[in-house]
Amino acid sequence: MRELIHAILELEEWNSDSICYFCSTLNKAVCQIRTRSKKTDKIIANACACENCKEKFENNQLPKCERCGRLKIQVNFLHGRYVCDCVKNKEDTNEKELPALPHERRPNAFYERQINALQEEKNQLTEEVETHLEALEVSEVWNKRQKQELLDEIKRLKERNKNLEEQLKTQLVAQIETKK
Repeated sequence: MRELIHAILELEEWNSDSICYFCSTLNKAVCQIRTRSKKTDKIIANACACENCKEKFENNQLPKCERCGRLKIQVNFLHGRYVCDCVKNKEDTNEKELPALPHERRPNAFYERQINALQEEKNQLTEEVETHLEALEVSEVWNKRQKQELLDEIKRLKERNKNLEEQLKTQLVAQIETKK
């Protein structure tokens, strides 16, 4: 299977009235998902996505072709069955082309790689922040419990101290009376 790079991009002007390629309903598209071959930098798919499908893509929930790795789009359904472009066009999914040299690379591909890397970094950082927030919540709960236990212990010790003072007073009074 091909190594692919998927990048979420803003809709281009010519695409601004598009509908989502992944929904069966006619939802308005809010972004493009451009798919490039990692080896050749060639665009092999350019699909529009609604807000819901964009979120599914970001969570890696959009289905992909098992043969070539492209995202499955609704337009490719024929007689109730999904037919990928790799099958329609009889593509060889084992790319034998040499990777493009740095001076041959398309500038858009460079930026899409950066976008993809930044999105991955954003997802990783978001996950780390969520983990730290969960740990902070657990810590707060533990601290509250510890604080309550300490307050209960202080209350218990004050009560015990009060009882011991009363016992001591009673003993002193008893000793004073026995000496008289």
